[in-house]
Amino acid sequence: MDLDVAVVGASLGGLSAANVLHRLGARVVVFECFCHGFHNRGGALGAVDVDLVRKIRGDVTGHRRPIKGHGHFYGDLWQYLYEGLPEGVVQFGVDVQEILDSSSDSPQLLIGDDTRRFDLIVGADGGRSTVRKYVTDQLPTYAGYTVWRGLVPMAGIDGPPSGSTTIRGVQYATLGFPCAGPPGAGDLWNCGVYMLMPVTEIEAPSRNRQVKSGMKSVPDWFVPFIRRFFGDWNAKFWQQCSDQGKVSPHPVWEFAADRVVANRIVLLGDAAHMASPRTGAGAYTAMCDSVVLGEALQKEETLGGALRRYNSSTVKRGKQLYQRSRAAAMSFAPPDCVPVSPLTLLEDALGHKLEDPPKVDSSREGKQSPVGFLARVISGPPCSSKD
Repeated sequence: MDLDVAVVGASLGGLSAANVLHRLGARVVVFECFCHGFHNRGGALGAVDVDLVRKIRGDVTGHRRPIKGHGHFYGDLWQYLYEGLPEGVVQFGVDVQEILDSSSDSPQLLIGDDTRRFDLIVGADGGRSTVRKYVTDQLPTYAGYTVWRGLVPMAGIDGPPSGSTTIRGVQYATLGFPCAGPPGAGDLWNCGVYMLMPVTEIEAPSRNRQVKSGMKSVPDWFVPFIRRFFGDWNAKFWQQCSDQGKVSPHPVWEFAADRVVANRIVLLGDAAHMASPRTGAGAYTAMCDSVVLGEALQKEETLGGALRRYNSSTVKRGKQLYQRSRAAAMSFAPPDCVPVSPLTLLEDALGHKLEDPPKVDSSREGKQSPVGFLARVISGPPCSSKD
């Protein structure tokens, strides 16, 4: 396949696309704005289609840390896909600023002061994609609720949390499961709390970030809220998670692009569609996008025909995923409910204002973390000129 392809973004979707296209004979380069790989980053993937992953990489020989079907650490899957590419394909610390000649058959990427032409540009740069604007004007919207995610070593901590309650007609839930951690870290509890939150109390992530740096302190009301509505046992778990692990808010964003192809620019993964983690399909759908793109290129005689086939399939799957996500939101953020702050709910239930104790700093800056991996799984900022 005589194609020069740029993939913007080196998360699971980007690496999947690079693996598929490389095995078809394309000359692929992946540009990632972060300085380093993601082998020690992230939490658990609830389910992994092992056969799909091996198909993407073109490998049935296994991996130094076998890819499991459930409770798999994100970083292991990332490493597996990364190792499927030749050295130098993924270029870290490269900030793609702009696409020039976006309507042509050979668009250019502006990188620093240089430009490079490609036959195909794949935008796999996440929910805050910078490539998306060259394909569609649509943007993700807040689903009305947030998942407070927790990641903590299992050793000495009883878990996972479990419970569900209905407050003013809205469901709140806490749950979790064990997963493998980075090498040397042991197993982890990967957990969450689904919670209605007004849009005024959430902060959109900055470019290519899921959580902004200003959102890494667990608010004063969090553990008391858990205690009041989920009981002492769950409150103890989340207090230990705050003290010994990481707790961070992840507002749920939803999106289904009306098109994912414009000329020679293609969207893939979260750049093309976003859904609630309740669907369990985020990473899976991104990997499916890659396989569908590869199959389209093999079945069609022209690149234009292949991209039209990919667009049709991916838009359809994205809309189906969106509907599943909307169905999940019916419990956690019903369309007719008036969003109420968790703090207000807690104070109303207690019958008094919550005292203002010191915040629990889950970023643990300046402290000795009980397990060294915690400093690594918290994603750092993209590279700067000082790095």
